[in-house]
Amino acid sequence: MNKSKFIWRCGVALFFLTTCATAADLSGGVMTGSHATLYLNVDQRAQYIYPVEIWKIDGKLTNHRGVMWIAPGEYTFSVKVSGRVKKADLPGFQMKPSTGPQEHTLKLKVEAGKAYYLGAKFDSTGGWQAVVWKTENSSH
Repeated sequence: MNKSKFIWRCGVALFFLTTCATAADLSGGVMTGSHATLYLNVDQRAQYIYPVEIWKIDGKLTNHRGVMWIAPGEYTFSVKVSGRVKKADLPGFQMKPSTGPQEHTLKLKVEAGKAYYLGAKFDSTGGWQAVVWKTENSSH
């Protein structure tokens, strides 16, 4: 195996282990049915809701995208619009070339067995807020 392929595989393995460790840490150390699921990457453009990324949980730096499993409890999430979203597509959004949308705070009490869909809800002026736009019983 060549050196670049080895480095790439080590990077993938490290990413996977870090993701699992973070999920286990937030679920009390064990991935069981007693967790909540957060969906961050669902695009609902027709309702002006766009995918988000979680940058901090209770003030602790992190970077979650996509799907996240978390232990029941009350949390304060620092949320940003996903980097996958083209800023030019956002309604009324104005920004300087060197800056992106600011971080917003979302306080949420999560329950085991529930799925929460988080997003950035935009208004026609380009302002936005972090929202839970859907909650349902989880099948996981």
